Amino acid sequence: MKQVNAFEAVKRRADIVRITEKFTGLKATGKGNHRQLPECPFCKGHGCFSISVNKQLFNCFQCPGGSSGGDVFTFLSRLKGYDLQSALKEIAMEVGYTLSAWHQGTKPGIRDTIMDQARADWSLPEAKHFREYLVSMRQLSEEVLRGHDVGYLRDRSDLISDLKKKGYTYEEIKASGILTQGFGGLYRIIFGWRGLDGKVAGFVGAATKGQLEKLLPSGKERFPKYKKNVNFKAPTPYNLYYAKRRVPENHTLVIVEGIVDCLHLLSIGIDHVIALGGSAFKEEFTKALQTTRFKRLILFFDSDTAGSDCTERTIHLLMKESKYSLYVAQIAAADPMDSSRIIKDPDELICRKGPELTKTVIASPVKAGPWMIGTLWNRTDMKNPLHRDNVLQHIGTLWPLFSDEVERKEMLVLLSEACGLPQENLRKTIERYGSRQETDVPVENARNAALGSRNEKDDEPSPTQEDKIHAMKIKLKEAAKKNREILRMNRLLVKAYASLVCQAKGLSRAGLLWHVSRLVEGHTALIKQIRHDPDKAQVLIKKVETVFTASGLKDLDRIREEVDRLSKIVGENRDAINA
Repeated sequence: MKQVNAFEAVKRRADIVRITEKFTGLKATGKGNHRQLPECPFCKGHGCFSISVNKQLFNCFQCPGGSSGGDVFTFLSRLKGYDLQSALKEIAMEVGYTLSAWHQGTKPGIRDTIMDQARADWSLPEAKHFREYLVSMRQLSEEVLRGHDVGYLRDRSDLISDLKKKGYTYEEIKASGILTQGFGGLYRIIFGWRGLDGKVAGFVGAATKGQLEKLLPSGKERFPKYKKNVNFKAPTPYNLYYAKRRVPENHTLVIVEGIVDCLHLLSIGIDHVIALGGSAFKEEFTKALQTTRFKRLILFFDSDTAGSDCTERTIHLLMKESKYSLYVAQIAAADPMDSSRIIKDPDELICRKGPELTKTVIASPVKAGPWMIGTLWNRTDMKNPLHRDNVLQHIGTLWPLFSDEVERKEMLVLLSEACGLPQENLRKTIERYGSRQETDVPVENARNAALGSRNEKDDEPSPTQEDKIHAMKIKLKEAAKKNREILRMNRLLVKAYASLVCQAKGLSRAGLLWHVSRLVEGHTALIKQIRHDPDKAQVLIKKVETVFTASGLKDLDRIREEVDRLSKIVGENRDAINA
């Protein structure tokens, strides 16, 4: 009964008219018991969204699906993608009602707790280097780092111990994803990824450029620049939880690939931005976007081939939603440090050319349709009849989805110039293909056929059987080399462990427990060093063995000196060891 009473208490204090006006930015009209919003925030219909002041209910007679109305909690849940408990908390804050600990949850989600701790741990002395890396080298603003889910992941054993003290079980800690390989070691920078309900859904770990450069070739394959936690599932694009609260007047949303790209745009004052966290726009992202008030989407992806492919795939997915107008912002700036090199990603554009140019690029996008024609033109010989027909068939499968006649006209102008044919003839051919799309090849097949002609244009021969065998031999040699390196590292680990056991046993017999503790610290550093630099680790192991072999237990000064020197590795080579 407590939960029902809390909803009733908050509902009695809430004014549904004020709540709908505040969260939609729309002004309700009418007098007395009946009010009306000029536009439904869900279906965008006009004159169909009514509010009953007496009943504190809303209703829209145009919304599909049978979920056309409800109370103030239903309204906020639909608008923001909340569950009812999250809606209760937010409206309680709006009306100044304090929820009991039972309603707020006696224990917050473990990922939220980890993220809060990671943000607080920026104050640790060992976090200073990583903070300076983000601010000085990556040029992210301090304000954005403070206001978003970016934190420092300290030693995992300490973090696990603190989480257990707060009442979390080992199974909960494991399920959080924080035990993912590399987290708290190579990956000290951590980004929290929030869902629409505001809860942290997962983590992305990041390493500094210096850490990555120190990795051996085998390590670079196992440890990418960014790494998501195990079983990570992104329910929404990165930063959508915050972006949907900052919808500009023109209802425009900028979409980038990487998390750092997103943070860079936030750093230069562009709040309406989200990131895919990779080069794939997932179908569930479309559902998440439907809960927002954005109407114009600007795709601001990398300008390389992978980025162009991602842009086109994303356009195909989003074109099915007539709600959106799609645009593409293109990067075509030369590197000021090397005029022969073209800048390819948004964060580099900001760092190399400055925020003003970046804002200009975003403010001057091209429509999705003309962009697609330009991309196909660059990749394909449009005057070759076979290639041209593939392209026209591909455009025909998408033609019904382009509802803007001006956009269609721009596409025909470009096609006419590329093919050297009249616009009207091209239109008829495209519409003929469009009318047959249900019985003809699927959209994806048509796209592959159109883009597949790029290889013919570039005249790149397909690999022969001999080429494939040669490539396979190279891969087998590389695999054998990696296996030998792993075997070598394992032998060193066994040797280091055996040395530790023998040395600690002798010290323990003499009651020198302080020496044993310090010795274990040093050997822990050695074991981590093996992963980074096996040769150096082997030299250190031999030095330690020499000291303990030549010294008796009475020679405590020499043993103390060696143990102190060995333990000092932890402080002097922390970055290298963690890598």
